[in-house]
Amino acid sequence: MTVSQPSAEFGTQGRADSSPLVLAINAALDARDVKRALLICNERIEQVPDDAQAHRCLAVLSAQSGARVVAIAAGRRACELAPDDAKSWCGLGQVYAILNELSNAAQCFGEAVNIDARDADAWHNLGTAMKQLRRPDAAIAALKNALLIDATRADTYLNLGTLFSDRGRFEDAVECFDRAFKYDPGMAASRSRLAWQLSTRGKVTHAETLFRQSLTMDPGHVEGWLGLGRTLEDLGEGEGARSAYLNVLKLRPDHAMALGQYLALLRDEKRSADGGDAESAVWVARAEQTLRDDAVQDAAKALIGYGVAKYHDRSRNYEGAARAARVANAARRRVSGPLDRDALSRRVDGLIQTYTAAFFAERRQFGLGTDQPVFVVGLPRSGTTLTEQILAAHPMMHGSGELPTLGRLAARLSGKQHELWQAATLLDEVSSRTIGGDYLRELRDGAPKGLLRISDKSPLNYFQLAFAAVLFPGARVIHCRRAAADNALSIWMENFGADQCYATDFDDLSFFRAEYLRLMKHWQQVLPLKMLEIRYEDTVADLEGQARRLIEFLDVPWDEACLQFHNSNRAVQTPSRWQVRQPIYSRSVERWKAYAEQLPELLPLSCES
Repeated sequence: MTVSQPSAEFGTQGRADSSPLVLAINAALDARDVKRALLICNERIEQVPDDAQAHRCLAVLSAQSGARVVAIAAGRRACELAPDDAKSWCGLGQVYAILNELSNAAQCFGEAVNIDARDADAWHNLGTAMKQLRRPDAAIAALKNALLIDATRADTYLNLGTLFSDRGRFEDAVECFDRAFKYDPGMAASRSRLAWQLSTRGKVTHAETLFRQSLTMDPGHVEGWLGLGRTLEDLGEGEGARSAYLNVLKLRPDHAMALGQYLALLRDEKRSADGGDAESAVWVARAEQTLRDDAVQDAAKALIGYGVAKYHDRSRNYEGAARAARVANAARRRVSGPLDRDALSRRVDGLIQTYTAAFFAERRQFGLGTDQPVFVVGLPRSGTTLTEQILAAHPMMHGSGELPTLGRLAARLSGKQHELWQAATLLDEVSSRTIGGDYLRELRDGAPKGLLRISDKSPLNYFQLAFAAVLFPGARVIHCRRAAADNALSIWMENFGADQCYATDFDDLSFFRAEYLRLMKHWQQVLPLKMLEIRYEDTVADLEGQARRLIEFLDVPWDEACLQFHNSNRAVQTPSRWQVRQPIYSRSVERWKAYAEQLPELLPLSCES
């Protein structure tokens, strides 16, 4: 039994044990007769009160049944009867893990490995407990120890791969998920987690195939349905995505992310005539009730609230949308906290003071000579996706989407001794070319050969433009801007990650925007890269004029395909995925006015361009 996924079965230890007691318990569990399994334990204890194995089995089964007091007492009794038995301590650790008392669980698993350093189950469970305790270094070490003892443990590869994924070690993660599948071809999670990795790398079509494979293995695999829904969204298949999220909700009605995503895609018009209306209404009502329930956790309330806000916004119920978005942002803010304004100002100050024209002049020989990379930057929801979609429609260009690569390479170079923004100061001539090569490989991954330009549309890369300039002095920068009130509203209504602390409050958004403009003004003065500013409102008003301006800046021949950007079948992995699949429209210009009565905080922003 793993810590992270306590199952209805007795688990890894029990299956490896062929004693009559465990065989009888597992037979009862195979028949889904938990009462019978508990009865077998209690009968054995009546017959042999000092049977540590019986107490251990009773402890784990009781924990899974919700009987906390009985479970802990039985687990402790097993350890008293067999204090030098690693399996007894593992059993008590599993009890604590099931009860979500992870510190106690980790202590028990640590005791187990001290007793028997060759117990792979104990190392696996210790690693998984450390993972949940957010101690990744200790978790990775423990899971590796488990694999040194038994290199065929699929569940251990799965957990180790997830840790590598969280750390941005994508190649290591993919290898782990592949090995998990090798040693357990029926493990649906090995396919779905590999699919998530590929999706984050932009390999959306391959990811879709793997998610579908995971569901063939296990039609009840929630992670597979959720991933398939997200992937189908990226591919522009709204009906399929809604259906996938609905399958998650049928399996897990309390799944907040699935409910939020489902509602965000739900439309009032053109619903199916086969009962879809009634079914949709049930989920809308459930979501509204959830937002009023003070007992619901903030993380879940935020996910659902953003979905409800989008549902009402699409229906032009602006009062309902604003109300739901207020709930969502308040909940997210309680989880993530407010923007650290002092830290942001210090970061911008550091960038401005460090990266001067002289700094770049001294490093003019650094980096690679290619002019292929194009960095599309700006605030989120400022038209960056639209700009890249126009660019990517050109047959001699490619859009790589929002790559995490530049920030990841900067973080790797900075390590723990330096701030992320200092990465460019740590480059020398050799490392600038080596790291530039690492970046280019990921930028070009999946793109046809021989293209003139490839874009990286990570809006907040404006923080990393000094790093980019040292790596690629011939690169180009496209700076996207949008009217302040519309931009702020669009960010505030969107389900950004919990680390985007500026997104939940209009005052924080205003401060964040001011610091962004301060930094961009500095870059325009000192950055040696060619830079073009393009405004969303101008593109909407004159698509061809702005598209020609964009293509001319990129120094490629004009192509009419740029005006048909909405016909592209490329995957789009941003919140604007649905807008850029439509011809250009103007209804998002001055959108804030529809919310002026409900959100008076927008009025001061409306005076800013």
